[in-house]
Amino acid sequence: MKMKALTIAVALACTATSVTSFAGTPNFSGYGRYASEASDDTIYGIQADNSKINGVGRLGNEGNWMEWALSQDFVVDKATFDMKVMLDTPGFATSTTAEQNEDGSIKIDEGWRSADVQVKQFYGGGKGIFESQPEAYVWGGKRFYGREQTGLNDYFMMSGDGAGAGVDNLDFGWAKFDAGWIQGGNGALSSNQNDGNISAILLHLHDIKVGESGKLKFRTTFAGLSGNIADDQDIKNDTAMQFYTGYHHSLSNGWFQLSARYETDSLALSGANAAGWTIGGNADHEAAGYMLFLNGAVDFTEMASMEYAAAYLYTDCKDDEGCGDAKFDDQMEYNATVRPQISWNEYMATALEAGYQYSQVDNSDNDSTAWKVTLSQNFQLGHFMWSRPVVRFYAVTGSTKHVNNKSDDTNKVGAMVEAWW
Repeated sequence: MKMKALTIAVALACTATSVTSFAGTPNFSGYGRYASEASDDTIYGIQADNSKINGVGRLGNEGNWMEWALSQDFVVDKATFDMKVMLDTPGFATSTTAEQNEDGSIKIDEGWRSADVQVKQFYGGGKGIFESQPEAYVWGGKRFYGREQTGLNDYFMMSGDGAGAGVDNLDFGWAKFDAGWIQGGNGALSSNQNDGNISAILLHLHDIKVGESGKLKFRTTFAGLSGNIADDQDIKNDTAMQFYTGYHHSLSNGWFQLSARYETDSLALSGANAAGWTIGGNADHEAAGYMLFLNGAVDFTEMASMEYAAAYLYTDCKDDEGCGDAKFDDQMEYNATVRPQISWNEYMATALEAGYQYSQVDNSDNDSTAWKVTLSQNFQLGHFMWSRPVVRFYAVTGSTKHVNNKSDDTNKVGAMVEAWW
């Protein structure tokens, strides 16, 4: 009986293979950055207290990271399906410890050798399924979703990563539309016994043309707790919403984008801003968040350009007893970053990044500031701002004034490789 079942399974697999063709070899893609730094000072991340954004800029002010992915396309008649798996690692140990031996020497636990590796994405989908919507992409699995990012400070204005399903690129003629359902964590078997699973509906209306040079988009997130809520918890405010709009305008020598975001309750309190995946920890808090963003680039010449980013964020707590662990009534921050770059040829460029950030909680007596300047000599493949791979040697000076008026100064040099492919 077992042999007969195996024979049938093999026959079915061969039949499926005969009508399916692999579209080339698997594609290997990824992103990574690794740096080494030295300083006479203690090396701090330069960022104002209580802020959500790395507002002084990421150049010379970010940690190591790596993610790599394999994907494979499959073609059946007019349909193209794909599968993708992505792993990632922070590239450093969270468990490295140092202990003092009896003789006074220091013993180092080399935890970096076992830095965490996670399955960041595993999903598949296909297009060419519907004759009236040949570009509509039906997908399922765990993936990056609903992302809007500013490059200079690596901040996600919107993000809905998780496990779920949906359809992208439904063509209305005047616009395209995406709709997805996402669960936080790893999907069906992920649970938080105290706060429940997180589920969210994400909608995206995009590619709306405005004149010859403009495009408009709208994103919404509706998130809430679902199931596995402890019986002894009386959670009344277990939902949150988020609304985003962005206008992108192309110029003869660059581009700019204006964006705005409004969000409620736990989404307004989420530092990671990822589709309310911290909604459980902030459940029952009533709040509203208001955000404005500006980012863009300008080409002065073919070999000289500049990118810039600025943001304003305000969170208004509507609870009588305050929001979050600090029980704050309101938070505000603003920041600005510029990065001009001159390319000397196709392989060498010099960049200068300068940023400033201000953050305040409740009143001006509880404020924090940060500033940073980074000078970077780049050896890269191409003369554009984001040409990669790049090997850079950089020097950083900056300072953070904390809410207790204590200041941390940072002066350091470093070397980094960064690439995506």
